[in-house]
Amino acid sequence: MRICHVITRPELGGAQLSTLNLISHLPKDDYQVSIITSPNGILKHEFKNLRNVTTYFSHFLIRPANPIVDILALIHICSIYMSKRFKIIHTHSSKAGIIGRWAAFFTKVPVILHTVHGWSFNDYQPLLVKRFYIFLEKLTAAFTAKIICVSKRDIETGLRYKIAPREKFVLIKYGIPLYQFKDSKCDRAGKKRELGINNDDPVIGMISCLKPQKSPLDYIKACIDIYKSMPRVNFLLIGDGALKRRCRSELNKSPLNGRFIFTGWRRDISEILDIIDIAVVTSKWEGLPITIIEALSKGKPIVATDAGGVRELVRDGVTGYITRPGEYKDTSDKILSMLKDRGSFLKMREQASGSIDDSFDIEAMAHNVDNLYRSLA
Repeated sequence: MRICHVITRPELGGAQLSTLNLISHLPKDDYQVSIITSPNGILKHEFKNLRNVTTYFSHFLIRPANPIVDILALIHICSIYMSKRFKIIHTHSSKAGIIGRWAAFFTKVPVILHTVHGWSFNDYQPLLVKRFYIFLEKLTAAFTAKIICVSKRDIETGLRYKIAPREKFVLIKYGIPLYQFKDSKCDRAGKKRELGINNDDPVIGMISCLKPQKSPLDYIKACIDIYKSMPRVNFLLIGDGALKRRCRSELNKSPLNGRFIFTGWRRDISEILDIIDIAVVTSKWEGLPITIIEALSKGKPIVATDAGGVRELVRDGVTGYITRPGEYKDTSDKILSMLKDRGSFLKMREQASGSIDDSFDIEAMAHNVDNLYRSLA
């Protein structure tokens, strides 16, 4: 069965990692898999070197809306579809989700699927922009066989805005290679030294793309607030992106005195999580943050904003705390309460370690998608 996945950019984000994991774990004897993406992104080589997968790079797949470039992307993707005669098109991310599905419609691909890794519209957009994206999602959903959502919250949002009828939505949770996280053996002291941490003080960390959605400046402000009350704490920010310069500027004005370490993108997330005591998410909107699944699988308590499907992962007051988006003081207060109450912290750590079961394993996700493909094809 010929299948083609389409995703906008090969960034080091949850949607991209999930797509890579899925493609790698589909039954090799049953599918002939291709993927279309932009040539610009840190995961370019991972996408290019996928075993038994044909990768097509389209220079026209860019994130900002650009009518001329987007039309060129549509034409380019249509040409790839027509030459390969795919049975199923499976799109990911907002831009590729619209363009990839319309290309499939124009070239009469039998089955069209889309995974929502967080909707293209949100409450932080101007009203007219939000309404335009809702209109586009409705129009495109009309010829989409199934819309896969990674959280119940995304299904509820799709129904609330009447994107599609309930029967079109399917819940398939993110899967990660759990064995890589639960069975890792990290030299914690060595990893700390590698990152420049030369003490035994607590480590607070956030793993995130540095873009407005993730609100990394709220994390930095929360860290400054914590430092004023508890200077013997280390802070990590793992990631890169459009807000990198603003983040560095904010840090240069801060009093953190070398206690804040900005690592950029890292490939050793499992090992870095071993040295983190509390994992933080400050997103304004979300689908289902894959970093929370990774951190909980390591037994790390979470402090995360109430965005997307966060409540489906974090039990407030049990495996961590849920805070208000955009309220960095709420984030810092919850982290401080955890740091000051060792007994509560240890209980949360114990609860966190048992909260991620095999339903979050990549094999489970691949199995569910495989069944969906078969039922539709």
